[in-house]
Amino acid sequence: MWIKQSYRTRHLPARIFTSERANAILAALIIIGLALILVGVWRYVDAAQQLAGNSAQAIQQGEAPLDIETPEQAQGLIASDLERRRLERQQNEALVMGGVGLATLALGWLAHDLVQARRKTKPTAPPSPAEEGT
Repeated sequence: MWIKQSYRTRHLPARIFTSERANAILAALIIIGLALILVGVWRYVDAAQQLAGNSAQAIQQGEAPLDIETPEQAQGLIASDLERRRLERQQNEALVMGGVGLATLALGWLAHDLVQARRKTKPTAPPSPAEEGT
């Protein structure tokens, strides 16, 4: 029995999930959430700015007339429409990325608050009878 206890104490950690490790994991969740939100906002704004200069977007919004006279103009409009669809997909993906980032940030923050509240309200052990007598 002494050999087993000695082996366990030498080779296995006392606690796998320590408060320092929990704080590190929760801080990583919060940082990942913030990064996802920032990247999502950046990608959305970038796509919106590119859409503002897209000729197919202007035609669809009614801001520009549709006048095609040559096959090259038709091919250019098709390419512009494909680019518009790619940018709209990028905007949708950016919204999803921002939502996942917001959920990750909220989860990390909530868990951090719960850990902190648990740490503050953790009951102290009552003194043993031997300690009270001395």
